[in-house]
Amino acid sequence: MTTFFSGPRDGQLDKNLQAAALMAVNFFSKKLNIHRLRTNIHVKFHHNLYVDNSHSEGLCESVDPRNFIIDIALYGNWMSTLAHELVHVKQFARGELAHNLQHWKGRDHSDTEYWDQPWEKEARRLQKKLMNDYMNQFEQG
Repeated sequence: MTTFFSGPRDGQLDKNLQAAALMAVNFFSKKLNIHRLRTNIHVKFHHNLYVDNSHSEGLCESVDPRNFIIDIALYGNWMSTLAHELVHVKQFARGELAHNLQHWKGRDHSDTEYWDQPWEKEARRLQKKLMNDYMNQFEQG
């Protein structure tokens, strides 16, 4: 797995933010068991509350089965959002979620409401677990 980072100002990202993001990506990807996959993940940070007009704090785009773009809004809980979007990377890379965002594990969900989509339910559930595990590693020292 190769991870690239870019920021809002000519692609430059604060070194401390980049280090924190890399630590989080490495931790989350190991927990999701995607750290050994041959993937390229480009994480783009945005100085906004949302990354698009749909009021999303994060987005994950599957360019193809091995290349992904994650957009993260910095003015929210960016680390938790990053965990959520990495769950989507796992789903795409493992073939659980179709690139058209309509098929989950072979079943058609084109008529399923956003909050009821099984891939979003899993991402929300694992997002919380990943963040708890991440924070607990510092408490246990």
